[in-house]
Amino acid sequence: MRPPASRRRALPALLSLLTCSLDLKGIVFVIQSQSHSFHAKRAEELRKSILKQAADLTQELPRVLLLHELSEQEGAWTILPLLPHFSVTFSRNSSWIFFCEEETRIQVPELLETLRRYNPSKEWFLGKALHDEESTIIHHYAFSENPTVFKYPDFAAGWALSIPLVKKLTKRLKSESLRSDFTIDLKHEIALYIWDKGDGPPLTPVPELCTDSVDVHCATTFHSFLPLCGNPVKKEDIFVAVKTCKKFHSERIPIVKQTWAGQASLIEYYSDHAESSIPTVDLGIPNTDRGHCGKTFAILERFLNHSHDKIAWLVIVDDDTLISISRLQHLLSCYESSEPVFLGERYGYGLGTGGYSYITGGGGMVFNREAIRRLLTSKCRCYSNDAPDDMVLGMCFSGLGVPVTHSPLFHQARPVDYPEDYLSHQVPISFHKHWNIDPVKVYVTWLAPSEEDKSWPETQKGFKEEL
Repeated sequence: MRPPASRRRALPALLSLLTCSLDLKGIVFVIQSQSHSFHAKRAEELRKSILKQAADLTQELPRVLLLHELSEQEGAWTILPLLPHFSVTFSRNSSWIFFCEEETRIQVPELLETLRRYNPSKEWFLGKALHDEESTIIHHYAFSENPTVFKYPDFAAGWALSIPLVKKLTKRLKSESLRSDFTIDLKHEIALYIWDKGDGPPLTPVPELCTDSVDVHCATTFHSFLPLCGNPVKKEDIFVAVKTCKKFHSERIPIVKQTWAGQASLIEYYSDHAESSIPTVDLGIPNTDRGHCGKTFAILERFLNHSHDKIAWLVIVDDDTLISISRLQHLLSCYESSEPVFLGERYGYGLGTGGYSYITGGGGMVFNREAIRRLLTSKCRCYSNDAPDDMVLGMCFSGLGVPVTHSPLFHQARPVDYPEDYLSHQVPISFHKHWNIDPVKVYVTWLAPSEEDKSWPETQKGFKEEL
């Protein structure tokens, strides 16, 4: 039997009242943290900031979770495998799961007011909207007819799922297992999964979720400086290995030398052909059209056994990688030599079914000596010379319990493959591929040292104190 008209009219008002009554204990904060000590410490500082702001509001403290502490599962960083846990644990007493990165800055009162605008009994997917300007390889050329139509969240601004949506996604996850393939751009892939070809909600853009602080109404902003944890690592402590082959000696090596090679104190070019004019080093490994695993492991062994023990870092790049060594020197100041480090842009393979994470090679793979020592002490090696080196390394380090450390400042693709809004809050360290671009112009525009770079130590004085 239908309720009387007066009661039907009262329902929207009641829902509105319930929506406005949201308090902080109804929000579960999940910081997308990493296990390396530097990242765990930054995430912990953000957690303390959120809890302090909550205490200042004299409200019951919310739950603030660090992603890397929630699960030992290799693929926890991909979020979706954790949704059943969130559904079981928080669905009774919470309204929202709010995700953010370790450098997201949150104004808790403003965030609370923002979320109060949305009825938590409905399925909501909230965030700062990004879209592709043109179809891109990193999104498998999705929506190629009109790439701007599909919106996905900029994780740096924070993003939120209402509990009803978490429950719906959990039900789907239980009925159909996640596909066991590649995780390349998580924010895009999560949005695709939630949208579910139109059966799920699209992203709702929320103007108060920001990555810059120009709008006084922003509930979130993002720390866009390069981290600096002391003096930059000396360039003499970084050995750069460039993988090349004879057919690219005249085409790609001149671009390396014209752009970033001058920043490197120690650099060698590894090829299938020794050419004294470059010079290149022939490692005795035949060139392969793909994979290059044999060549990469030969570089690792040469570094560990034949370079000076005081050289702490090895960077392996392709001959069509564009990189800023000076920015890398800043970044590496935050990592200790005693803790194994395997650093770059993180991808995943088969994470829905117990696969592994890896650092994608094109954007540059960074190792400290301890990581290489552990790897080569193990028996993990290439199954063939043309095996994909980055994936084999990921599999090996996963087996050794050495996590890959992700930095979004490394890029597997070209600047045109990423939204302008996304790159606008980065100080990029690398890009990859010369296809249909002028690589020298890209380097000068995005990576070349500038006056702004020289001012970093001053602008970052507050980095450690800001939270």
